[in-house]
Amino acid sequence: MKKTFGTFINEKRLDKDISLRSFSKMIDISPEYLSKLENDLRSAPKDVILEKIADKLLLSIEEKELLFDLAAESKPNLSLASDLIEYIHENEIVHKTLRVANRYKISTGEWQQVFDDIAKKHL
Repeated sequence: MKKTFGTFINEKRLDKDISLRSFSKMIDISPEYLSKLENDLRSAPKDVILEKIADKLLLSIEEKELLFDLAAESKPNLSLASDLIEYIHENEIVHKTLRVANRYKISTGEWQQVFDDIAKKHL
């Protein structure tokens, strides 16, 4: 079964042994709303709540990125994780690179090479 925004935060909350009521207070939302989020009955909340979720669950960088990706996927309209939107918006070269890649239909293999080059330099 594919991981969803709701199942992700539910798993992480339970891993930390935090009750639904306690967690809802920690992130300043109602228990009912949190329950609807965890049961995928509502799409992800605003970024300020996502940041609180990541902070209170002590998510790693990778887990926080996944949280934002799953949040974007939970939206009814096509969406991209807000941290990526901000990064693309702030870096003109990223925007241009994506445009050129789309224009020339860059393959997954070519993107893998770009990823590998970045990872080799920074990881």
